Amino acid sequence: MQNSYLAQLDQIQEQVVQMAYQQPQEGQWNKEYDKNDCIIYSKLNHVGLKMTRTELKLNVDPKRAMDVIFDMTRRAEFDENFLEGKIVEKIDQNNVIYYGAGKSPIVLVDPRDMVALTRRTILKDGTHIVVSKSVQLDSVPNKKNYTRCEIIISGFLIKEITPGTCQVVIIANIDPKGSIPKMLINSGVSMQADAVKKLMEKMRQRTLME
Repeated sequence: MQNSYLAQLDQIQEQVVQMAYQQPQEGQWNKEYDKNDCIIYSKLNHVGLKMTRTELKLNVDPKRAMDVIFDMTRRAEFDENFLEGKIVEKIDQNNVIYYGAGKSPIVLVDPRDMVALTRRTILKDGTHIVVSKSVQLDSVPNKKNYTRCEIIISGFLIKEITPGTCQVVIIANIDPKGSIPKMLINSGVSMQADAVKKLMEKMRQRTLME
């Protein structure tokens, strides 16, 4: 089973790197937001939901940032909407299955949870990367009052471009499931910028406490 997990992560990592490095026109990404050093591209996935590619600059140590991003048990330290994170299975130091749960940013919508197969690694060009995808485990059944979302593909890449300044790319292809209308989900993409920048700043501040 572990070999299967590692093979899945190899595939997801390859896809994330391709989406992060390709030119927008090559990947048919549509620019939805470009302001204050934050750019958000989007395109429809196979179920008609928008997946996003977010690019921004951040003054942070890349290794410390990845230590925080990779470890879902620490997510609540910088994400006020996160409720719970725990390790389900540790394949090795850099490949882990996590359980996570968080509040929905939409009023009157049930909280979401997930079971995520997650990897951290460093690419040949020095880019630190974390990738994730959902997996189904009998040992982690659905919880009452939670909707199990699906991480189709998720990636967080960070590379130092000048001393103290990093380029961050976030790939998010997630199906929140449940009864939220697609139109509502897709209409909120351009509104993500402030939330992402706020979350990244809180993460940066958390790394300064390491």
